[in-house]
Amino acid sequence: MASDRGRNARFDELTNPEIVAALSERPLVLVPCGSTEQHGAHLPTGTDYFASLAVCDLVADTIGGLVLGGMQFGITPIHMGFAGTVTVSAATFEQIHLDVAASLAAHGVKEIAYVNWHEGNIGSLTTVASRVTQELGLNVVVAQACYVAEELYGEEMAGLTHGGAIEAGAVMGWRPELVRYDQLDPAEDSPGERSADHARRTRSFQTILRDIREISSSGWYGSAERVSEEKGAELLTSVADVVARELQERFGRLRALRSGDQ
Repeated sequence: MASDRGRNARFDELTNPEIVAALSERPLVLVPCGSTEQHGAHLPTGTDYFASLAVCDLVADTIGGLVLGGMQFGITPIHMGFAGTVTVSAATFEQIHLDVAASLAAHGVKEIAYVNWHEGNIGSLTTVASRVTQELGLNVVVAQACYVAEELYGEEMAGLTHGGAIEAGAVMGWRPELVRYDQLDPAEDSPGERSADHARRTRSFQTILRDIREISSSGWYGSAERVSEEKGAELLTSVADVVARELQERFGRLRALRSGDQ
């Protein structure tokens, strides 16, 4: 199971001498970014965080580095109409990540990869990444893992939707016992992506929504396809492979570009 991998790289499970040793080999920290928000009756509120954490675990297995989890809250006010959602302000989100990055830099971290699976975090992560680069001098790459999943499986799984097959697959591949397919009513939102959702995602214009119920009254939408545990594990592995490859290439270019600054 994917959740069994990468555990020797979890920052909070290591002692400080072990962390020092790991960072001496590869001064990279992977930071999973997600949210705690409702995902319908069939998926847990931690879906986005679990997906980002699982991808980080798998990436660490491949390229090294440590995984610093624990920040399970994101910027998700549009889901507050449903119980179980916990949102934070952009200012809070940004300040916590800046404080964490400053601590990591003080202990010798040179590279930070923010691996994100929540669209509401994107604007603030751009701000955080820029400030960490400019103010702390670290090399930073942001990976939008949810978009990688969409690129790889969007056609097969009816796009990246809230609580649809891609997100169900990510949880199935990590902790399948958390998926309640017996609570899923396929008749609720099976038609797939709604026009309101499309309007907030176009490149040139974005319609700003106030409440997820402006897309779906049930809180989820997308394909009701039952994704198997094996398919979910394949999805996570495929996404992690792409993220690992891109991080290696991009950090390598940054190191070469800034070699005179060291």
